[in-house]
Amino acid sequence: MSNEFDSVYLDQELSVIKSQIDNVTQTKNLATIKDILNYIHFSDIKSPYQITENIGNAYVKKFLEAEIYEDVPISYIIEPKQTGAFYGMLYTKKDKNENETQHYKESFFNNYARFIIDLVSQKVIYSNQLGQFVYVNNHSYTVLDEDTWLDYYPTPRNAKLYIDDFLSVMLEVYSLYIKERHDCKILPYLIGGKDWIFDCKSLELSNKAPGQNELLFNYFDCEIEEINVAMANQIIDSIANDKESNNNLKLIHAYILLRKMNLIPAEKWFLMKDFGRTGKGLVILSFHSIFKVNPVNMDALINNIGASTENAWLSFKGVDIAHANESGAIDDKSMRVLRKIATGEIITGRSLGHNATTFKNESVLVLDTNESVDIGQITANVSRTVKIAFKDRPPGETEQQRHAFFKPYWEFIRPGGELSQTASLAFLLNSLNYLKEIGGAFKFADATIKNYASAEDFTETQRIMLLTIERLGFILAKDEILTQAIQEDYGSLRYKEAKNDMKKVGVSINKQKWLDGKNFRVHKIGDKKLFKLSVSMLERLEHDDTS
Repeated sequence: MSNEFDSVYLDQELSVIKSQIDNVTQTKNLATIKDILNYIHFSDIKSPYQITENIGNAYVKKFLEAEIYEDVPISYIIEPKQTGAFYGMLYTKKDKNENETQHYKESFFNNYARFIIDLVSQKVIYSNQLGQFVYVNNHSYTVLDEDTWLDYYPTPRNAKLYIDDFLSVMLEVYSLYIKERHDCKILPYLIGGKDWIFDCKSLELSNKAPGQNELLFNYFDCEIEEINVAMANQIIDSIANDKESNNNLKLIHAYILLRKMNLIPAEKWFLMKDFGRTGKGLVILSFHSIFKVNPVNMDALINNIGASTENAWLSFKGVDIAHANESGAIDDKSMRVLRKIATGEIITGRSLGHNATTFKNESVLVLDTNESVDIGQITANVSRTVKIAFKDRPPGETEQQRHAFFKPYWEFIRPGGELSQTASLAFLLNSLNYLKEIGGAFKFADATIKNYASAEDFTETQRIMLLTIERLGFILAKDEILTQAIQEDYGSLRYKEAKNDMKKVGVSINKQKWLDGKNFRVHKIGDKKLFKLSVSMLERLEHDDTS
């Protein structure tokens, strides 16, 4: 979207701000802000010579008359070859013959002035609907809160000119005294492209282009026929381990987008588990072209190691997805940190040499790991964790065979080595379509994730317990064969490693059971799904050994 305004119009719009600025209650830096306003002068660029020399004819309104200062330097280009702005002083001096001559004195151009110029020229607009300034992109917008404002108009605290309440002063002026001065229509729940719009509230796709003055939540410069939703769906079907993981994987993109739109509350974090070479990386890459993704040092967060932890918290600031990988094992004690992330709590972080920053976490955590993860039995942990397991590659598959299987998928995600935005959009639209298909509610399934790459990694103790409990429903704690295996593997089941290993295969140890009128100590099924999965791993190993 482009607005072409001349210097007269822009000066009139600037005058509106000047006329209302003294009404604000925040007066600490008011004089400085007024100086900035007075240093802004708009110029029309009239000739090829002025284009080449980066100069223009500046318009100055003096009382009832206007004056043009010719060939004034351009400090900031508003519309190439048409309009710009000079930042500094324009004045006249009389010579010895009492003739007035025009002069200018440039001042250091700053991002506060640039914001005001963008506001006047409608590169930035104020939205009554959102109660915020928004930066206008091509058929889309970005809300300028405290964080994103600094992304667009960076002004470090140690800068020559720093105004800590600038944005709040400008918000007060516009929200109370100026209101909207544009004809843009903000559509906060719509995404779209050249010939399509998707309503994320009604989950409806429309085959039409956005209107000239319509600003969508996200706009992508592509046509609907370029987005291969079927391929994205095929990839998920090929790499998800079971129907529960398939369901969760198909919902993740929609969940992240609707969280970003504030259509749903902050509730979930995602755990992706595999043992390598399963295609999980395809999903991770599908986020990058449509969401802002930051890597997170999960170990620093969980282990609370001072400055590293404070710095790690900053990874969540201003991003859509916090991606954590290569973390160590996570146990139920670590879940306190993960719940804090999932529920959008207030977080404080600090980078080296800077003051602490407090912010509300709006990002979604995606943790991908091949380490063991124990979320415990606490309801809050279980309900907030969305688990996704990936299929193991077939036994005996060669490197060449695996490459051949994944080749079309990698070429889809990263053709020519470059990430494809249309591929990412295919995953997103597939996710939104699936959300609609299941009724519009995020019904995440309880997927089971295994803790071992293969049953070959089981101890003899685990193997005996699994096979016996599968056959009888329990095993006596004093079973002689089991007791001997425990002694060789662990020394005793009292040790933490032994307890954890039994838990990892779904076995609950040292429970009471009445048999023939007597009370015995037994081991039995704990986590039914995990136990069943562990038994199936043993059966698969035995089948592979005999085939």
